[in-house]
Amino acid sequence: MNEKLKAKLDILPLQPGCYIFKDADQNILYVGKAKKLKNRVFQYFNRVYNNKTSKLVQLIDDLEFFVTLSEKEALVLEINLIKQYYPPFNVIFKDDKHYPYIAISKEKNPRLRITRDAKSKSYKHYGPFPDSKAAYNTMHLLNAIYPLRKCRMLPKSVCLYYHLKQCLAPCVYEIEQQKYQQIVNEIDKFFKGNTKDILQDLTQKMLQASEQLAFERANEYKQLIQQIKIVTDKQVIEFHDQINRDIVGFYQKEGYLSVTVLMYRNGYLNAKINEILDVLDSIEEPLLDYLMQFYQTHDIPKEIFISNGIQLDLLEETLPIKVVYPKAAKGLDLILIAVENAKKSLEEKFVSLASKDEDIFVELGHYLNKERVSTIEMCDISHISGDSAVGGIVVFTNGYPVKNKYRKFIIKGENKQDDLASTHEVIYRRFYNLIKDHLPFSDLLIVDGGINQMKAAMNALQTLGVTIDVCGLLKDDHHHTRALILPNFEEVPLKKDSKLFLFLVRLQDEVHRYAIHFFKAKKAKSMFSSLFDQVEGLGPARKKRLLEAYPTLDELKKCSLEQLSQIVPLNVAKNLQKVLNNTDPLQKNAYDDSEANGG
Repeated sequence: MNEKLKAKLDILPLQPGCYIFKDADQNILYVGKAKKLKNRVFQYFNRVYNNKTSKLVQLIDDLEFFVTLSEKEALVLEINLIKQYYPPFNVIFKDDKHYPYIAISKEKNPRLRITRDAKSKSYKHYGPFPDSKAAYNTMHLLNAIYPLRKCRMLPKSVCLYYHLKQCLAPCVYEIEQQKYQQIVNEIDKFFKGNTKDILQDLTQKMLQASEQLAFERANEYKQLIQQIKIVTDKQVIEFHDQINRDIVGFYQKEGYLSVTVLMYRNGYLNAKINEILDVLDSIEEPLLDYLMQFYQTHDIPKEIFISNGIQLDLLEETLPIKVVYPKAAKGLDLILIAVENAKKSLEEKFVSLASKDEDIFVELGHYLNKERVSTIEMCDISHISGDSAVGGIVVFTNGYPVKNKYRKFIIKGENKQDDLASTHEVIYRRFYNLIKDHLPFSDLLIVDGGINQMKAAMNALQTLGVTIDVCGLLKDDHHHTRALILPNFEEVPLKKDSKLFLFLVRLQDEVHRYAIHFFKAKKAKSMFSSLFDQVEGLGPARKKRLLEAYPTLDELKKCSLEQLSQIVPLNVAKNLQKVLNNTDPLQKNAYDDSEANGG
């Protein structure tokens, strides 16, 4: 850092404003906003970040800042500066990110067209559509049904469309505005899903054509009917109020923020947009910046749904948009769908960049003084304060999970809260079984933990006389994996966009999923056992039948007396229902991943 930059950092105020990072040639690298300029800018130079942010910091040679009266003003200024300079390290939405719309012109003789700009007041817009193919297919269908003009400039004589009854020929005839208004109203109904009348009309025409033996014409009507049903097919989850709204879901992991926007227009899901961002600590600021830029290039809905706990007051104050934190089941379900999409998008990034890549196994081999590493297994411990403690081991060969080699363990030790003792027990039992069954060892064992967990695993292997490389994964203060610990306890820093990092994160996810799944199953069995013991007349056979029919507590509690009596006698069903009604609803928290500790 040069002296000029240091001097500017020292005079940064604790006020809201915008900051501009420049390189040695005074090229603008990045534009950002802050509630407190000094605190925000200092973060860049006092911490270790992923490759993109690290590269930005290395290039920074100069700083310029603007003080504003409020954070809202800073946000507006940031957006304007980004639009003006297009900095390379900002998330920029280009024109090809715009989604297509179908528009009806408000001319004397209206026509249909495809556009990616929904702001023109000379047109009435419908959409957006998920892609241009869907938009063009829909427009061709509308042109076939409704006789609007097709020509940009009116010709001097009628064309083929008139003879096909797909145009009223305003080039020759004077068309009443009432007629056009009727067509526009019908198209409006079409996009709202009200196609009953047009389907009845087409069906009648198809039957008449068939009676007249005009089978080609009848087949055309049949195809139109099928196309209408495809185009207007309703989503599984829809809104009947026909309000334009966006559902925002996000998922954060290892310094990345994945955002999914589900765009609902006229009550139907029209488009899904995913974006993966680099984040620092808080996700509110990058999420706010993303949405502000997003709505510079996309039409603004009446409202957006987002999970409670994320404050987007500035978005609501700056744009004509209402931010809703839904409490009803439907709104919450939609947010969960968006979150799941965001999660899958990030997982795809990890898998696509790190799966089955030879460089990863050669790099690991280099660290371990081997030509390459082929088979890797990883261990994780899961429990709630020692309750229902379990361990899991997953195995990958050449980047592929080998699920028939996965193993799960119920912790038998007395101190089940001790992750080190549990790690020792799981590793000992794992390799004791391999020795007993004369099975080969893996090339590498990774424990999801630091040096202490590694020592516990090494001690278990030493007791058995087993020689195998053991590595660990070290996390930073924000619980993000930052380094691979080698068998000699040397740390290898991991870049967050490297293939090795993404592969190791994938291993972590898989072993955590496997261990948590086993933990939840064991916890559920324990809870059911405790619950069933309170029910008079419920023996082992009846318990088994109930568990087979209703494997979760929620499913069991939703059962009616009639449903329960089909599995057990009526008097037993009544006793069971009485116990279920007295069960603490908070017990279901025992199934939450967030409640389980991973070793």
